[in-house]
Amino acid sequence: MKFNFHVSPNIKGKQSTQHIMRDLTIGLMIIFACACAYYATAYGMEYLLQAVLLLVCSLVTTLVCEVIFAKATKQPIKPFLAHSFGWVTAIILTLMCPITITPYALIIATVFAIVVGRLLFGGFGQNIFNPAGVGRAVIFAAFTGATTDLVTSATPTALIAGDYHWLPATPEVLESFLEQFGGFGSLAMGTYAGAMGETFTIAILLVGLVLALRHVIDWRVPVVYLGGIAVMTAVIALMAGLESYNGIPAFLWYPALHLVTGGVVFGAVFMLTDPVTNPTSAAGRVLFALGAAILTVLFRMKANLPEGCLYSILLMNMFTPMIESALDGNQLKIRKKVYISFACFCLCALGVSFFAAQTIEPVTTLKTSSSATAYVVPETMEGEVAL
Repeated sequence: MKFNFHVSPNIKGKQSTQHIMRDLTIGLMIIFACACAYYATAYGMEYLLQAVLLLVCSLVTTLVCEVIFAKATKQPIKPFLAHSFGWVTAIILTLMCPITITPYALIIATVFAIVVGRLLFGGFGQNIFNPAGVGRAVIFAAFTGATTDLVTSATPTALIAGDYHWLPATPEVLESFLEQFGGFGSLAMGTYAGAMGETFTIAILLVGLVLALRHVIDWRVPVVYLGGIAVMTAVIALMAGLESYNGIPAFLWYPALHLVTGGVVFGAVFMLTDPVTNPTSAAGRVLFALGAAILTVLFRMKANLPEGCLYSILLMNMFTPMIESALDGNQLKIRKKVYISFACFCLCALGVSFFAAQTIEPVTTLKTSSSATAYVVPETMEGEVAL
């Protein structure tokens, strides 16, 4: 007779790790399919092949790194690969990169993501930082010039941060920015060149909704993160005196501009919700997401980081143990501590909003710069894909 002993309480969830990772992989591949469809129809089949090449390079690199690690630690290879879920990190990292990146740069970033971001900590479930975020940080730091010149254009975040200081104050200035990317509709649909998976805001939100309904991700994290960014930027719009756009008040269109520009939605759905690197309690995850929102807005408005989402996630990963320790214990008994902590975070968010609105000069006149005029898309790319 075989006896199984489990530490109480013996409540088993319906979702297994394998099912969660399966659904997450399907969701990521839907976004990758959107990217392939867009680049193939907008620029040609060469771009589709480039996207597939990048994903294959990242997946193969992940496989090689994990096989070597399994052999070095004398673990059975097949069970280790089946329970490491390294392909999820590879897909996320690929989707975070622009199609212009060279395969060798992505390969090196994948090595850092898998080896430094995960395996050195002991593998899946023991890493401190989001592995894909680690790989993307390596690209930011070391491979900004490693491009294939497939699409030579400034991204919306780089343009609005460099030429508009994230504060286009008048309808004319805002229109001068939007017309370069097809307006709000194009920014939301993702029909412009940028990071392969981060631009498809609507598709990401739909996938995120399905994942939340299937309990693959905690809905609180993206809702609090995106809601925090929306509230903070609405306060900035009011404090900075931004004008209405086509009859839409500034406290509505300005938060929308932040949400559809850059990778905040992608980060909210696929990175902040990583159960390994965020707190385990619901209250802890709320504070974690709100802290990331505060850092994202602060980085966007005041730092030399036009995006802000990536480093806010990595920094909040560092604070996860402290949040866990502060909220450890019976959740009913520490409610007062949770409310006080949440109130402090909210005050900090308001302080950042006031600080940004008072110290940044809103852009009220149109500008012409090299970044605003560098929108050239070659008709062909013969010999331009670096192998």
